Amino acid sequence: MPICKSRTLALAIGSLLSCNATANQAPPALEEVLVTATKREQSLQDIPLSVAAVTGEKLDEIGVENLADLTVLVPNIHFTQTGISTQMRIRGIGSDNSQGFEQSVAVYADGIFRGRAQLFRAPMFDMDRVEVMRGPQSTLFGKNSIAGALDLITAKPTHDLTGSLTASYEAEYGTTEFTTIVSGPLTESLRGRIALRKYDDPGYFKNTHKGTDEVEQDIASGRVSLEWDASDDLTVNYIGERNTFDTDGRAIEMTLDEPSLIPPAASPFGGLTFSQILNAFGAQGLDAEGFDGEQDYTRQTGSPEFSKNRSTSHTLKATWDVEGYTLTSLTGAVKYDYIENCDCDFTPTPILDLRLEEDYSQLSQEFRIASPLGEDVEWLGGIFFQTYDQYFYDILQIPQTSLLVPLLAPQIPTATLLANSGASRSFNQSSNTQAVFGQATWNIKDDFRVIVGGRYTHESKRSDKEINAVKFNGDAYSDAEAAIAYNNALIFQSQVFKTDTEQLKLRDPDSQGHDLIGNRSESAFTPLLIAQWDINDDSSTYFSYTKGFKAGGFDPRSNKPTAFEFEEEKATAYELGYKSSIWDNRGEINLAFFLTNYDNLQVSQFDGAVGFNVGNAKETRVQGLELDGRVAISNHLTASYGLSLLDFEYLDFKNGNCYFNQVGVKNDVGIEECDYTGKSGVYTPDYTFNLGFDYRRDVGQNLEFAAVLDTQFVDGYQVHVNLDPKGEIDSHTLMSLRLQIGADNWHAAILGRNLLDEAVLTYSANAPLSGGNFQTNTFYSFVNRPRTVALEAAFKF
Repeated sequence: MPICKSRTLALAIGSLLSCNATANQAPPALEEVLVTATKREQSLQDIPLSVAAVTGEKLDEIGVENLADLTVLVPNIHFTQTGISTQMRIRGIGSDNSQGFEQSVAVYADGIFRGRAQLFRAPMFDMDRVEVMRGPQSTLFGKNSIAGALDLITAKPTHDLTGSLTASYEAEYGTTEFTTIVSGPLTESLRGRIALRKYDDPGYFKNTHKGTDEVEQDIASGRVSLEWDASDDLTVNYIGERNTFDTDGRAIEMTLDEPSLIPPAASPFGGLTFSQILNAFGAQGLDAEGFDGEQDYTRQTGSPEFSKNRSTSHTLKATWDVEGYTLTSLTGAVKYDYIENCDCDFTPTPILDLRLEEDYSQLSQEFRIASPLGEDVEWLGGIFFQTYDQYFYDILQIPQTSLLVPLLAPQIPTATLLANSGASRSFNQSSNTQAVFGQATWNIKDDFRVIVGGRYTHESKRSDKEINAVKFNGDAYSDAEAAIAYNNALIFQSQVFKTDTEQLKLRDPDSQGHDLIGNRSESAFTPLLIAQWDINDDSSTYFSYTKGFKAGGFDPRSNKPTAFEFEEEKATAYELGYKSSIWDNRGEINLAFFLTNYDNLQVSQFDGAVGFNVGNAKETRVQGLELDGRVAISNHLTASYGLSLLDFEYLDFKNGNCYFNQVGVKNDVGIEECDYTGKSGVYTPDYTFNLGFDYRRDVGQNLEFAAVLDTQFVDGYQVHVNLDPKGEIDSHTLMSLRLQIGADNWHAAILGRNLLDEAVLTYSANAPLSGGNFQTNTFYSFVNRPRTVALEAAFKF
């Protein structure tokens, strides 16, 4: 056999080598990507939707740990954590700071809805693939997926005994990860798979006040999967998963601290920054200290900060083939709970702390029936049920040494009673959802088909919420202490906190207090219409029209009783797409133009004190295009690309919360509102471009070398929750590179991430009390991880 000895650089960038060995090679071709975005297995190129798929192998290669890492692979997706929540957006649409929200980006794990923000932090491991569906998914995924949907599909048990052990170590920060997988037959008809993962990260921030590294993460995960061939026609799958993910510290630092707008002649703090003001208090003998207001991966906080999370899920799926029809039953149970503590003044000075707890449990059931394929009319339909119960509690704590006490005492002599007090919030919510859905494809001609579908959803919710002035430990004041409770209630109601508590009723019977009960019930029909034409064997085009719906609900975060309930959100979407396989199946083009109009978009914005108000933006328009695909440049080199252009505009949003020093108009209940009509929202870059290369080649006997490069360029965009112009970040480029050598049963690799060492602010908001008390524009921000380089080794059998 002739041996090709030439190894030129030209091959690495796509040229063909001129040597005898290449004559016997098959021409380059792309591997087909199969997805289940339509609840049937189809080629990605045949689906008339804007869908992206990322394989489990690709997720492993770039070191995806959770949903946040996924965003660098797919344009028009953004993920961030805030001081009190986690958020994900598609095409600029997502859900903000409120534990009452179900997320506008619906996340499914093996078909089970996981719509709560805290579950976005759960780790990802041992995946088969991730499917990203952009735009409203009204019919088949339905449940509140008004921005889009992600389906996280885990790896299934194998017929042959296989296993792997993977370990990685990041040298700069000492991050370690270990993953073990074993899969294979248990009996002739039963197969199993177990995956275990341990992840430890000392953190990439320095807390110079405490002398600690942050954010320290300790994550342990386990999953058991079973697949049983109960008969020739019936297959049953079970997946059980448990995760514990704990953190100490936060990836937050102060990034802006402007001088006070108070004239120096009017106050000793006039013209000083918030940090300088705190240092001035410290010079007076108070327990106060300033902070570093520059972005440099250092932070200064004093109180303990942690997040302890537990989540469990159980999925049972039965698939029964009956004379060409497929019956599917999908049952899911999801639970999580967490306890967090936030030093939510974000300074080393003791001012206020926030403790949060949440407990959530969900049960869902779906039944589907699908017709045989290959008929003139192919259809599927089903019914869906879901119920959940949620309990949320937090307490804003003012410690004995809080700076608030001496700060307020000159104006409010009884402010000394605030020491060792707090404001507690208790929130309960339950929901019941029923839906019936169907979708049919009418193959009018071999090259033309029409898809019609619809989903009717009914959802009812009940909620109660109470905010109380309490002692530091959360205990209520006694009857003898009623005067203290009322005094503190008045102070909480002031501009310092803007919080109405139930104790306002103690001496003011006309006060509404803050003990609320709400019930709501709503229904919606969301239709779908798609026309698809196969231009030829390699190309097709489609046009789709659909409506989306996201139920309204109740907000635990607002500190005013008048902002308890928010309305449902609706969307009308149009999409024109083109998909093509080119160059003898060596390349593909996927192009989609989209326009979506949203009515009553649910938003949450900072109230300027210590809370967030939820409301609805009356009209919003989102439009743009998405282009992606792959090219097999040679048998060894494959390129991938993606481009998104996004135009997001609030067409009618007159009731936004104002940013610092913005002049608004007070509404009927005395809350100042600002007009954001004509503005863009957060996380809406005008354009995003992705480019990746995957090069693989045999080297030596039974060895393969691989080099995988991924790059994403993102235009500048707004990250400030209240759209402060100073919250706009610059454009940035994120780059990762993996170099690997290995054989069938082992590999060794080096993985570099964020190689250009870009510091990207992912969320910004004003530090509580800084603007209201001292008239300084002071930002705290989350910052992404800097450059890391990790070593990885794996053994397989």
